[in-house]
Amino acid sequence: MSKRFLVLLTSFFLAVISPYSIAERYLGEFCWQVFNESNEPWWKYKFGVYEKEGGHFVLFGSVDYENTLSASHGNAILAGDSVKLTIISTDHEEGIEVWAETFAAKLNPSTLSGTWNALELVQRDNEEEVFGVRQRGSINLITCQ
Repeated sequence: MSKRFLVLLTSFFLAVISPYSIAERYLGEFCWQVFNESNEPWWKYKFGVYEKEGGHFVLFGSVDYENTLSASHGNAILAGDSVKLTIISTDHEEGIEVWAETFAAKLNPSTLSGTWNALELVQRDNEEEVFGVRQRGSINLITCQ
């Protein structure tokens, strides 16, 4: 009897707390244009953005490098007078290369535009050497298409 009661109590507790552990609110689709240091447009991000409990934001979507889509995801927090955004992207482009990039941006909370820095690891197909690249520039919120 006590075992049955314990299972019932645990089940009730899990049922009550589970909605709170996955609480999120969909904020919509957000897109950004990324520019290099010379202010030339490089790539675009497109994300579905969710606000999680505690002021955390989660991003699921894609990065468009020269009309080639790759999966991408990230998170953001409001930190003082800015939004800190981190995005991770990676892909294998057949016959060209495999790459992985960590992108960090500091955005103005009222415009969601700002500056960025990224570290990228690249390995060309049929080569053993892996090389790293550091990039930076600006990022602007744009209308999604």
